[in-house]
Formats: sequence, C-alpha cells, structure tokens
Amino acid sequence: MIDVFCDVIDNFGDAGVCLRLCRDFSKKNYEVRLFCNNVNILNKITNSEDASNRFLSLLSWSDKNMDYSPSEVVIQAFSVRLPDNLIKKIKTRKSTVINLEYLTAETFAEDCHKLPSYADGFESFFFFPGFTKKTGGVVIEKSFLEKINKTKSKESKNITLFSYENEKVKSVINSLNKEKFILNIFEGKGLNNFNNQLKLNLTAGDEYKLNELTVRVLPMVSQDEYDSYLIDSKLNLVRGEDSIVRAMLTGNPFLWHIYPQEEDAHKDKIEALFDRMSEVCSSKKDVEILRQLTLSYNGFSDYLDSFDLLGFYENWKKLSKEWSEHLISLGSLTDNLITFLKTKTDF
Repeated sequence: MIDVFCDVIDNFGDAGVCLRLCRDFSKKNYEVRLFCNNVNILNKITNSEDASNRFLSLLSWSDKNMDYSPSEVVIQAFSVRLPDNLIKKIKTRKSTVINLEYLTAETFAEDCHKLPSYADGFESFFFFPGFTKKTGGVVIEKSFLEKINKTKSKESKNITLFSYENEKVKSVINSLNKEKFILNIFEGKGLNNFNNQLKLNLTAGDEYKLNELTVRVLPMVSQDEYDSYLIDSKLNLVRGEDSIVRAMLTGNPFLWHIYPQEEDAHKDKIEALFDRMSEVCSSKKDVEILRQLTLSYNGFSDYLDSFDLLGFYENWKKLSKEWSEHLISLGSLTDNLITFLKTKTDF
C-alpha cells in the first residue's frame, strides 16, 4: 500500500497532481491512500469512478493526533511537513519515504533527482517530476493518451481560459476576438480576473458576445471533464502545474500563467522550460517566440500586446506537437516512480 500526503497551499494545483498520481497508481492495482488537508477541494475534481475505486481512498488529514498506521511506501508531496507523531510512526514502520517535489525544468532537478535525504532522522529520497530523461517525467495515464488519439480528429474553435490574476488576458482576447471562437472560462480566479479586466460581471452559465468571440462561463469541473476541454481546444490558456502539464500533453498550443513567486523567482522557471524545449524542438526560432509570449503573458514585457497570435498559430501547433511527443517519450511519472521503488523495497 502507498500513502500520499498532500497539503493544499493554493487552490486546486497540489491536490490535482496528487489525485492524478494516486488514481494512476490504483489503475496499476496498487492500493493507495491520499491524505489531504482539504478534502472539499478534492471532491470538486473527483469523478464517479473514484468513489467506487476499491484501490483508492481519499482521506482527510486534519487531526495531528489521528490514528495512523503507515504503509510500506509514504510519499510526502511538495515539501509537506508531517507532524512529529506521524514521523515517529513512519520511522518505527521503516517505510520507504519519497519526497515528491514540485515540477521544474531547472537543471538542479536533474542533479537532485533520486538523491537521499536524512531529515527527520530517517532516510528518504527526492523524486523530481520534470522534462528530461534525468528526471521523473510527468503523470501520463494510458486512458488519457487514448482519449487524445480518439478525440483529436477535427479542427476546433474552442479556447480554454484558466488563470490567476493577469492583466495580459485582455491582450490575448483582443488578438482572438476577430474570429468565431468559443472561449470557455472556468469559474474561480480565472473568471474573476476576466471580469475585472473587461469590466463585466459574468457568472457560471452565462454567455457573452465579444466581437466575433463567444464567451461561455463554466462551473468547476472534474479532472476528466477538464482534460476533455483541453484536448478539444485550439488553444489552452492555463495556469499552475497540473493544468500546464495536461495542456502540454495534448499537443495543442498553450500559454502558461505560472504561479507568481517573490523576487520574480518564477521567471527563472519560465526561462528553464524554454531552454529545455529548445534542446528538443526543431525550430529554435519558434521556441524563442513562445518564450517571449509566455514571459509577456506573465507580465514581464508588452511583447504580447501587438503580437499576431493567429499568424503564429501553425508554427505554434507544430512546436506544441513536438514537445508533447517528447514528454510522452519520457514515460509516466507513475511508472518511473514504481521502477525506482522496486530498487528500494519489495514493492
């Protein structure tokens, strides 16, 4: 059995990655318990199959004195800090402990991947998701790849929008509203930002015409439903970690609004991503254009304001397809993690 501990810091991202990983473990017939300090967040993104999945348990982690018996493998997701009484039980059980880190394209991830740590008085191992063969890759379920191959057969007019507070959304909309596209916005921070930028008051269920662009406001949906929107879209405007990975895997063009950090540390993460893309994609020029678009989308320049997104689209599409194929070639984070665990346990 595998235990995964998730501490929800900001909205759905951390919970989303953990849920996908745990669900994928379960589909490979590993029993897994996901302990989350905000089960309400999880419940908004689960699907009907999760409730009936006998290999998957979604549990609340709120009581520091909870009655807990550790499993053979314990995964501490995203620098989660476990209370002392749980750490003591894990040490006694001699569980194999994995420190699952945040996704990054920065080179230190390759250097630290699989290294041991001796914090808290026991051995654990760093495991870095990433974009190269020297990291753990990203979660790629067989069912997701099948859905991509089955769905991507027609030219779509759909665009998705999922963002934090971002004034550059208005620049993107101005570039796209000359065509008959459908912009699907999900309620929450992305919708609040859209309303603020365009001085509107749209709510879930509303539809609004903006020149040639039709805006549709959607409620928060399950991960499976969101995946379907990403696969069936011409362009995906995404944020954070979970949604950017899914958008990349579809092979459709994307713009990434990264989680902002103090002292603009997130700028380095953007730069590192496009450094990795430049290593594997055929057109370095197009990678650099997308780098500048992404930096601008994150507020680091005005490059996006006068850029013809539709004129770049065909090159953007080719670039996105190449990057998707590269990520898929790395194998799934789940499988790569299982392979590593088998070297440390009788897993």
